[in-house]
Amino acid sequence: MTEKTICERVENNLLFLYLVSETSKAGRVEDDLKAQKLVFLSQKQLVQKKLKAFNYTFLRWHKGPFSKDLANDIKSLVKAGMLTRIGDKISLTDAGKEIVARCEELLTKQPEFIVPIKAVAQLYGGIPSDDLKEQVYDISVFVPRLKKIMKIRDIEEKQLILYGLSARKARKAFNLDENWQATLELVFDKEALDSLKMAQQDAVEGRICDFDSI
Repeated sequence: MTEKTICERVENNLLFLYLVSETSKAGRVEDDLKAQKLVFLSQKQLVQKKLKAFNYTFLRWHKGPFSKDLANDIKSLVKAGMLTRIGDKISLTDAGKEIVARCEELLTKQPEFIVPIKAVAQLYGGIPSDDLKEQVYDISVFVPRLKKIMKIRDIEEKQLILYGLSARKARKAFNLDENWQATLELVFDKEALDSLKMAQQDAVEGRICDFDSI
């Protein structure tokens, strides 16, 4: 399973930036391992409340819950200039902080989704990555393929252990209107944004192409 729509990807990215922002108030996202665990814990809380927000698929991997889509999104956000790495530490850039600030009203208007994410950041932000890994190992989850509840440490690798809710099964879904989606889609896609900036500059300087003449 992968992120199913562009809208889900944009929502995932925005909520991850918010999670990093809140975690930085209580501690830090010291590496990708901790990033994976913080998102897993946040999404698990949301799924239990039947809230559709983070939409990642997590497998039991050799260091606990892991989502390939999340790993790819982190790389994309670094490339887009929203996140920076100093060593393994993941932090918001000034551009990332600006996005979270600009979306503050959008986020605070949906407290059902934001409160669980903020609680995870406050509770686990100051815990070292390896210690958090051990705590997550002791969490019990329902393993769909085996149809039973098990501690994560006892589950074999590559087993599905968490996935995002479908709109049909969710009690409520995080709301990102079309204007915000379009804006954030460009912001989170550096190549598309750079292309748009180049086109705008060409238009200003009179280099715009007349397609009817081609």
